[in-house]
Amino acid sequence: MILENNKRVRAMGILGVCALAFVLMLAGGVACKKDSETTLAQAAQESLTTIKEGLNEFKGTVKVASSKYLYIPEIQGMDILVQGMPDLAGLEGKAVKVVGEFNRERPSLLVANQIDTQEDGSTTTVFNRTAEPDYSDYVDLKERAAYPALKIVNVNKTDAWEGRAKGKVFGKLQKQTVTEGGASQDVFRAAVNDESGKLAGYVILGQFTDYSAYYLKKLRLFDSFWFYLNIKNTVDARTRVKTKDLFNADIACVGLF
Repeated sequence: MILENNKRVRAMGILGVCALAFVLMLAGGVACKKDSETTLAQAAQESLTTIKEGLNEFKGTVKVASSKYLYIPEIQGMDILVQGMPDLAGLEGKAVKVVGEFNRERPSLLVANQIDTQEDGSTTTVFNRTAEPDYSDYVDLKERAAYPALKIVNVNKTDAWEGRAKGKVFGKLQKQTVTEGGASQDVFRAAVNDESGKLAGYVILGQFTDYSAYYLKKLRLFDSFWFYLNIKNTVDARTRVKTKDLFNADIACVGLF
């Protein structure tokens, strides 16, 4: 009897120790998880680019260089305007330091004042701004609101775009090479679907601004996006029915929203 009681006490003691060890392990795991989450949150916060009014200095690798604009992923949510650098495309893929000016009137744009490349431990200044920035083709979020979404149903419902100076369509960029007068040229179109997902027609795209050309390159991994259009003339009825070409337009910009 005494032996059985001793066994019972010993077993209860072992169970108690195991339970305590489990609780401590669980508490330690929760603490480690919280510490890990806190560390990750802090690291994410520190990685966010902080931008202040006036001059800012950033380092990163150029992902896209087109026309007069740069995209550097480390400078989150910003496009970089480089005014007056003819060999801008040569910066693509290079590590750079950018000194740029930020103005809250253009919240997604940084104007480069100086750009240094950083290779093999050496730094070389490749750009110093000497001209005033040209914002004529830059379309900010407020200006995008002036481009209403066009509800295109088919080639005969021309009231969807006629009488409008501006509009936007969601579609896919297509390129066709045609020959006229012995010379070949590329014709670009935006293929637009109706609400059911069927092809409604094509918008013939004319001039591309520097800003829109830059964004087409920046969004090259996406299949479809919004085209912000300055609407021109409607294609004549007979041609619309035959080709599904709807109207001509110049591109102000493109985007995912």
